[in-house]
Amino acid sequence: MPSPADSRTAYRASWARKRSPGSRRRQPSPFSTRAEARAALRFAAAGPPGGAVADHDELGPVALLADIPVERLRAQADVRRLAALVDGGRGGQGGELLAALAAFCRTGTLRQAAAELHLHHSSVAARLARVEKGLGWRLRDPGDRFRAQLALYAVRLSAGDGTGGA
Repeated sequence: MPSPADSRTAYRASWARKRSPGSRRRQPSPFSTRAEARAALRFAAAGPPGGAVADHDELGPVALLADIPVERLRAQADVRRLAALVDGGRGGQGGELLAALAAFCRTGTLRQAAAELHLHHSSVAARLARVEKGLGWRLRDPGDRFRAQLALYAVRLSAGDGTGGA
């Protein structure tokens, strides 16, 4: 759960970037910028730097997911199943399954996901096989991979109380 200080930092970074010379965006109001920074902060995840930083402008239409109420995100079937798989991971491996799935969705290949996680590709393949079996997805299929990415975003967004930490 992001702290109020994290929210203020994200707000300041977003405001500074948007006020910089050469910015193509119109100068936003401080209220919309703070809301955008808080939404981006909800997409940021603990872990490797690639997921720890989220820029609202770079999220594009994905940022609209932050407008969905947390209760509705948590009620969605894929989100519930993914959260249950992560919570029920044997030996506390739920976080490892989630990290493997996120890396695979982000990179698009097993070997690149393995390199990002500093694991052997067979270890990542085994984790993804558990995800596929548990959720009924075929991650080689672009539609299922897109569905998995949306579920990952929703799980991340539903982890907090929906306030963005402030």
